[in-house]
Amino acid sequence: MSIKCGAHNCVHNDNNGNCYAGVVNVRGTHALTTDETLCKSFADQDLKADAEFATEFNAAPKKAGVNNIKCSACHCKHNDHQKCYAEDVQINHVTASCETFEQH
Repeated sequence: MSIKCGAHNCVHNDNNGNCYAGVVNVRGTHALTTDETLCKSFADQDLKADAEFATEFNAAPKKAGVNNIKCSACHCKHNDHQKCYAEDVQINHVTASCETFEQH
């Protein structure tokens, strides 16, 4: 169970699609489509120079997996009590939306 993140400009992304955020927060409480979801853990690499930001959002030492996702997209078929049970999760490279979202 893995996360494949296309947002290569995110501080948590190793540019190979691997996420190193300690917790991946996916928002979309009222989402009915992929476009209405958002990876709130996304942080632009341009912010890396900010010392306060760097210490607050230090990357995790290992790759994040689906079990690291806290998801509020309660209309997604993969969500059960804010936990994601998808086999693999894809994050959009442009919008940082969850491409794995499927309405149930």
